[in-house]
Amino acid sequence: MPLSLFEGPEKKVELAVVEGHPPLRALGEDRWREVVRAAGADVVSLMRGEHIDAYLLSESSLFVYDEFVTMITCGRTNLVSAVEAMLSVIDPADVSAFVYERKKEHFPREQPTSFFDDARLLREWLPGRAICFGAEHEHSVRLFHSTRPHLPEPDDRTLEVLMHGIDPAGAARFERLEPGDRVARDLGLSRCFEGYAVDEHVFAPTGYSFNAISGWAYTTLHVTPQRLGSYVSFETNAPELADDLEGLLAELLEVFAPESFDVVLFEPSARVFDLGVPGYRPRTHVREEVCGYHVTFQHWFRPCDEPGRAIELQLG
Repeated sequence: MPLSLFEGPEKKVELAVVEGHPPLRALGEDRWREVVRAAGADVVSLMRGEHIDAYLLSESSLFVYDEFVTMITCGRTNLVSAVEAMLSVIDPADVSAFVYERKKEHFPREQPTSFFDDARLLREWLPGRAICFGAEHEHSVRLFHSTRPHLPEPDDRTLEVLMHGIDPAGAARFERLEPGDRVARDLGLSRCFEGYAVDEHVFAPTGYSFNAISGWAYTTLHVTPQRLGSYVSFETNAPELADDLEGLLAELLEVFAPESFDVVLFEPSARVFDLGVPGYRPRTHVREEVCGYHVTFQHWFRPCDEPGRAIELQLG
């Protein structure tokens, strides 16, 4: 895929094992590096915490706990091949909960597989169902999830904020970075770093990622600043961040000023929240139960005040 068409929207898998299963971190770094390579990505760096091994990847991130794993990849990766590598050492019968998530791509024809290809293959290994949050022809997230009974812990919550069309001035800030630059503390997202160990990487010629961990919590950010298909993903399982969703959104939107964004929230309780986001309007609101979690998907957009300009395309 030409650099100008780099696919920022990601694929994600979460896999939890049954109680009493050997610790997943005990599989060892070499095994998890094999899983990453199976997806078509590489490990850039590794940060170990008390409860988490946080791998920063050439295409997003991998978080390994003793009881579950979260893997996120972008670009042209084949995340289902990584799942196959996981299930070569984890008996599918020992999988307590499984969620495969795929954001609607900017450039789907450049992908090696479609969501439907992936879901059909996953169904051969794990019983499950496929669903779509949002309209197929608009911003949406597709999920394949296991249908086995699963009871999440009361504080087991994950928040995703997926931002499209980031402000050109903000995007240029990331295009000017040099490999080795340290910028996380200057992003204006202080609540995401307070008391966290941070691992960050600037990609050449463009792109930026960070992982941050503290205790059981992780936060991760990935920036694709290219003008055509600019995209930012933010994700955390820190309860204090999800509890103040409006405050967190305000900080993220101030930094990136996207044209639109999605909020995806997994939580054990059926919480009803009514967001107010100045400058944006809601277009989609979907709720569904997935693997014992109550999942909320919202898509927000910024109304257009004046005509934009055509974007010049690179033909190769």
